[in-house]
Amino acid sequence: MASNIEVQTRFEQFKEAYSRLKEAINIKEENDIKRDAVIKRFEFSYELLWKTYKKIARLQKLDYFNPKACFQFAFKSSLIEDEELFLEIIDARNKTTHVYSEEEAKKIYDFIKEKVIHAFDAAEKKIREIVHRIA
Repeated sequence: MASNIEVQTRFEQFKEAYSRLKEAINIKEENDIKRDAVIKRFEFSYELLWKTYKKIARLQKLDYFNPKACFQFAFKSSLIEDEELFLEIIDARNKTTHVYSEEEAKKIYDFIKEKVIHAFDAAEKKIREIVHRIA
């Protein structure tokens, strides 16, 4: 079973990774290096977000072992509002492992800038509320 401290620690790790993602997105110059940094930082943020949900589920004595199950738990627990968007986010994350074309990398980059950021902002806010309650 996860402890309150484990949830708080994982959330802090997510916030740090997510802050670095936003920092990369806010770089003014658009180039391949920025795009690649945004995609890599998205991967880190994504991994820490679903693992934060996993820790929250463990507080309730629930075990989930993959991102999809954790995001479904988060949706059922009202921690995220748009389950379909998070399914798209899972798909985008899976694609980052096999990005071989500039066109696909650009699509993922645009998706991160246009949709992921808003979804992660909302997720961060909801998790912060939980962390404050359990602290």
